[in-house]
Amino acid sequence: MTVLSIIKKYLGADMGKFVKFLIFNLLIYNLGIVFAIGRQDVVGYTTYDWQFGGPVYTWCRTAAVCNGIHVCWLHSNFNPADRNKGYNYYDFNTRQWHWPANGILVYPQRSGFGNLDYDPITGVAVVSAHQSATGGNRPVVAKDEAIGGGIFSYCQGPIGWQWPVISTSLNQAVHCVMIDAASMDSLWYARVQPWCTWSTPINICPPAQSPMFICHNLAASKISNKVIILWQCSEDPYPQRAFYRISNDGGINWQPTVQLPYPPVHGMTFTISSLFTMFDNQDNFHIVASLSDTGVTVPAAIWHYCPVNNPQWNLIYHYAPETLAAPVGYNAIFATRPSIVQSPFTNYLYVSWEQFDSLNYEPTTGLARADIWIAESPNNGLTWHNQQPITIPNTTSKRYPCVGGVFADTLVVSYLIDSIAGGESFAQGRTTRNPVICHFIPLPYAGIEQDIGYWKLEIGNLSASPNPFSSLTTINYSIPANANATIEIYDISGRLVKSFSNNQQLKTKNPVIWNGKDNNGNQVKPGIYFCTLKTHDKTLTQKLVKTK
Repeated sequence: MTVLSIIKKYLGADMGKFVKFLIFNLLIYNLGIVFAIGRQDVVGYTTYDWQFGGPVYTWCRTAAVCNGIHVCWLHSNFNPADRNKGYNYYDFNTRQWHWPANGILVYPQRSGFGNLDYDPITGVAVVSAHQSATGGNRPVVAKDEAIGGGIFSYCQGPIGWQWPVISTSLNQAVHCVMIDAASMDSLWYARVQPWCTWSTPINICPPAQSPMFICHNLAASKISNKVIILWQCSEDPYPQRAFYRISNDGGINWQPTVQLPYPPVHGMTFTISSLFTMFDNQDNFHIVASLSDTGVTVPAAIWHYCPVNNPQWNLIYHYAPETLAAPVGYNAIFATRPSIVQSPFTNYLYVSWEQFDSLNYEPTTGLARADIWIAESPNNGLTWHNQQPITIPNTTSKRYPCVGGVFADTLVVSYLIDSIAGGESFAQGRTTRNPVICHFIPLPYAGIEQDIGYWKLEIGNLSASPNPFSSLTTINYSIPANANATIEIYDISGRLVKSFSNNQQLKTKNPVIWNGKDNNGNQVKPGIYFCTLKTHDKTLTQKLVKTK
């Protein structure tokens, strides 16, 4: 009997059901993508789970000029010595990735942190990184020879600088801001124009204080030659200051340094971090940043700044959980690393950020896991709506989101799914092969649905109250009449601890009370559990938190 005949024997002729079953299990068990809105494509993999040391840089861009999406990430394959930049391209005409699920490497040698942009005239990808050379590190810029071609030419920059961030303006100049490699301080600007001709680097900070850490960013306009560079003073006494400089002529001349005004927060003892900027369709610049109180990671907030708004600063989201199960790990706060884009069709603004779950943590590292959140503004950032996650808490941590843009009725966000919360580079957990995701979110955004990949599961209700709970919780659900169903409770490692089945009076809407004991009558430990309602063809999961 063949495999196909066995499948047909148990599933009949409904091969569509079998395909859905396979994809469903792949998403759950291999990628950790469960019950999220829209569609998630795997564009590559990496074992290097520390993608950025400071703010997120642009690493995903939709480009109307080439009718596609460029994505670039820090790649490694179980060996930090092979660190490189991975790249993939999605063609909206063919609706396919050029290198499905894998991508390609940009550089022929080991390369470090950088980012991605595209040429506004030709639409080809432009990628930056730093590399070791005789005498020290140097920035290197790679430019694709054709749209999504994957054949790059390379332009090596001056020795002595690293952490290059690039952006390309309308005149096709590649603008680069980088830090001094020896001191890991000061901020230097250079541009590549014409191709592979570097200008002499200039110190962009004076008379303001230099960043003293990896906390710089920049953006160039795609409709003019404006460029903006921004940075924070990471060793300031509280409150911390942030600065920016603007060039209106493609980086030839620079206006005086401007201190970013403080957001209207109480106490003025905050840390400002994760600065990200972009130019909108009217050529005004926008800045998003994360704020936290003095030296702590929570409460945390995401703020938006635009100089033409009144008020100029507006709150996007404030996160202040009452209960914390775990810390967040190195160089993060509970809501951080925002990025921003504007829809060219509606002028709506969209912001994405990583937000750590205060109750969901990785038991092997003791660190909180993160999910990806977005928010939208219909009025240039004066008010923000639909602040909701686009991923669902599970046993993975979703990190380093970059909102890449809007194409037609779809918002594009890329991020990393870290199999074990914590930075492997900092000895937090073992090395794992982690998928890099490009997430397609339909607009207008309506929040999370019970949607897996390409189809929608029609399932009943499942909830628990109280949740969190200490001794008892009531599990409420609904199932079709005469349906065979089970309710199963798993611990955070995936081990089954308690099950309820039809012979325990699982009827249409009868609640189930769980007393916190396993199938052997033993009390389970405090922590995260997952309650799963299953029928013959449908599944629904609810997170439970036992406090003692």
